[in-house]
Amino acid sequence: MSSIIGLVVSIKAVQFALWSLVCVLIIVRAYSLMKSVINAKSIKTYITQKGSERAITKSLLATMSVNQLRDTPYIAVPRVTVGASLPSCVKVSMEKLPGMYDIEKLTEDINSSFRGKLGAYAVVSSRITDDGLYYKFVLEDKGSDKTWRPKTLEEMKQNSHEIKLQNDLIINLADKPHIIAWGKSGSGKSSLLFSILLQLFMSGSEVYFIDPKSEFSAFQEFYPSERIQEDTEPILKLLRNVCDELRRRQKIVAKAVKKQQKIGLRGYDIGLTPIVVVADEIGSAVASMDSKQKKEFLAVLTQIVQKGRSVSIFCIVATQSPKTDTTLSSDIRSQFATKILLGSANAETQRMAFDGEVATKGGVDRFKGFYISDGKTDETPLSFAVTDLHTHHLNDLKRFEKAYKMGFQSDEHKKQTK
Repeated sequence: MSSIIGLVVSIKAVQFALWSLVCVLIIVRAYSLMKSVINAKSIKTYITQKGSERAITKSLLATMSVNQLRDTPYIAVPRVTVGASLPSCVKVSMEKLPGMYDIEKLTEDINSSFRGKLGAYAVVSSRITDDGLYYKFVLEDKGSDKTWRPKTLEEMKQNSHEIKLQNDLIINLADKPHIIAWGKSGSGKSSLLFSILLQLFMSGSEVYFIDPKSEFSAFQEFYPSERIQEDTEPILKLLRNVCDELRRRQKIVAKAVKKQQKIGLRGYDIGLTPIVVVADEIGSAVASMDSKQKKEFLAVLTQIVQKGRSVSIFCIVATQSPKTDTTLSSDIRSQFATKILLGSANAETQRMAFDGEVATKGGVDRFKGFYISDGKTDETPLSFAVTDLHTHHLNDLKRFEKAYKMGFQSDEHKKQTK
């Protein structure tokens, strides 16, 4: 080509042009490679991703899970992309070609593709995207136990606003406000709440209980009784008081913004003590209300979940099922950054809990389930395990009393220091 073009222009000009093209292609390829490695966060992870992509493609060809083009000797192989957020999960995106509909067979192909150090990873979530163009799979290490088993109360102590839910999951309420958990009786919902409460007590948070089934009445032995309410009018009064505190804190934050000249300051940023409203079986509380009381209850609760995050006021709600729970509107549910579904649930229930996503088919063990959390799961449900307080006897009343005293003394010390 150089010789032919050289008949018209000089050979040196042709060589310069060709070498320039080579350099441009090398730079483009190097940039693409560097960008991929940066996204993977390490060369090791990048190599793992590319190896997994090749293994999955090879598996699809071996099982003919591809698109056979009619009257031609060619087949179309779907484009496969692997994103590894090791060790928590591996995400696989696969192009959906015409004729590829059996997602369960594809799940088997993907599971069999992961060998060696990723051999324990298996698909826990699979779906087709809303536009119908891609399959999405999430794999987790089935060989590791996510259950957190703290041995002492001191081990459970977290920083202010933080809650540890399992071995690989710590939630900062300031960044991911409000938690909602669904689960049938015996699924581990109460154990989950008790684990959260121990941590809230130890961090010095102010906890207010909506307790229509008297689950927390025993706490009145050591905890301020006015913060634990079971009947309708006292519950409404408690929520009104929380809203009054919300408005008071808004003024405090506004003054801090003016003083520090920083837009976007939150209660977390200026050291406000977290206030957490814990509601167990919220549907039972609303069931005993008349229409006027229910309207007020929902209006006040809406204020708290919409405006509370900026002034360190949060909600933690537990109830039976998103399918049967007509108490909370979709507007209220959308404010909960972390959503947990415990136990086995059908596809419809999972869609209601996870905003249209289905985590899995089949049964789930007791004290296990799935969760999504803004910014942590990319709206894809991941497996969840309830904290084990039983093994080391951290679930008796004396432990809760000790946790509260530890947090109270710590909070008093902070106030004296200020």
